[in-house]
Amino acid sequence: MKESTAPQGARKRISADERRRLLVAAALRVMRRDGVAAATTRAICAEASMPHGAFHYCFHTKKDLYAALLATEVEIDLEPMWADASPSATPAENITTLLLAYWAAIEAEPDAQLVLYELADLSLRDPDLHDLAEWEERAGIDKATEAVARLAAEGGFTLRLSDRAVAELVVSMLDGVARAWLRHRDNDRARTALTDFAGLLAAQTTPTKDTP
Repeated sequence: MKESTAPQGARKRISADERRRLLVAAALRVMRRDGVAAATTRAICAEASMPHGAFHYCFHTKKDLYAALLATEVEIDLEPMWADASPSATPAENITTLLLAYWAAIEAEPDAQLVLYELADLSLRDPDLHDLAEWEERAGIDKATEAVARLAAEGGFTLRLSDRAVAELVVSMLDGVARAWLRHRDNDRARTALTDFAGLLAAQTTPTKDTP
């Protein structure tokens, strides 16, 4: 057997950002398995195989942790979707592509989505956390606004409504479909609702005029 050359008891040093990421992932695992109430700082650190003091090194309060968890919902990676957005597709097809890219992240991890909803609902009930709910909504709409503007540009159409107004509709629709889906778990029903909604939005578009 090959002997280790590392000093006995030595630990791999990790950056503060990596430690923070690992604690957020551990917190999400605990919450998915046992619920938000069970995610004490000790339980989270135990899940991450870190000493209890590591939590307060990375987060000043549990509110900071909740904010980091809610940010995971906002940080959905849409980049792979853009290869499918094209002027050769209809506006309805392009909008459907965007909605289903968002939807895929929700559908892939329903337990994680339940935790995020539980956290959002908790922040609405707790005055000390209420600004987190406002931040999550604003950040989600900001990112959706960017996506809508880019989709219109790459898809070769303009919207009769403002980009932000459309983004607010998109976020509200996704939220409603997701909450309903968590009850019935009918994937086809959810995707049909999003496709139908894409058709309604497409009716509010006009082709971009070619410039000479």
